[in-house]
Amino acid sequence: MAILLRAIGPVTHKLMSMTQWRAASEAAGFLAPETLVNTGNMLAEFDGSDVAAVEKMTAVLRGFGLSENVVPIVRRPELLNALMAANPIEAAAERADQTGVYLFAADEPHLGWLEGHDGPEKIHVLQRHLVIDFGPSVAQSARLMRLIDKRCGTNTVRNWNSVRRIAERCRLREKV
Repeated sequence: MAILLRAIGPVTHKLMSMTQWRAASEAAGFLAPETLVNTGNMLAEFDGSDVAAVEKMTAVLRGFGLSENVVPIVRRPELLNALMAANPIEAAAERADQTGVYLFAADEPHLGWLEGHDGPEKIHVLQRHLVIDFGPSVAQSARLMRLIDKRCGTNTVRNWNSVRRIAERCRLREKV
């Protein structure tokens, strides 16, 4: 499974290194935890449901003194592979770093309000995820990003390249 942390950055790295996160995760029952650089992305095996994994990982994070803003979002490799295979935006190949994939904590995030979106961004709803082509300037989409946070609930966003790398690494782990 992939565990992607919301709100990870320099402040959280002072409280929890990736080495510490792996060790605490393994102690909590996650098998063969592997972090990808310093990004707040972990791959691990877990003998339990996604809900149980989120509960266990939340306890790990709180054990480091991280705030409730740091939230684990779990995705199974099959779902990540399906997202990559769907490839709903042509721009992902050309501007992967400007194509965002929003992953939500909720099983049913409220996405209906996006149907009438007429901004410069191209938005695709794929299962319970948003894939957004931000165009040549992600900075111009700050208003949309705030609305997504406000209206859709707890989420984390990764660019297309990151999700592709996570999915590829998951496939490599399955072959071992």
